[in-house]
Amino acid sequence: MNKTVLTVVGIFAVGLLILYGFKGATTGEVTAGEKNITWTDPGVARETIASGQKPIFLFVQTDWCTFCKKMKAETFADPAVQNELNDRFVNITINPEKDGTARFTGEELSYAALATQLGVNGYPASFFFTPDGKLLGGQPGYIEPSQFAELTEYIGGGYYTKYKFPEFLALPKDKRI
Repeated sequence: MNKTVLTVVGIFAVGLLILYGFKGATTGEVTAGEKNITWTDPGVARETIASGQKPIFLFVQTDWCTFCKKMKAETFADPAVQNELNDRFVNITINPEKDGTARFTGEELSYAALATQLGVNGYPASFFFTPDGKLLGGQPGYIEPSQFAELTEYIGGGYYTKYKFPEFLALPKDKRI
């Protein structure tokens, strides 16, 4: 009898530890890097976009995604990335597993419908749009800070209108305005 009780208590304790671990992994806490980026509400972003004429960065993520957390903690914490995003972009983040509406593409879509329309099949996913909401391209997965800074410089600086990305990367840094 004592062995059975100990087994039940042990199983219960392990279950609580597992549940507690999952609870901690899905809190949706904001990282320091993420706090230093100005995020625009996707429901009202259309007005911000119309007034600023900046390209749009869309970060598609979930609360449970390990690489989303890594991107927030490392890539978004990089000062060069923060400067590029804050100075040159309208920044939007959505979680397709939560309720919400995005209106920046000229359509009104739920977060889940927008992610589906963009072909998101894993997290994180990063997308860039022209100032008027036309998709330039997207990149699935985690992006290292240095690569992300170059990508945001390329799009934010308007280089995408003159060069292919490899040509841009070949430009000497002093030729980038």
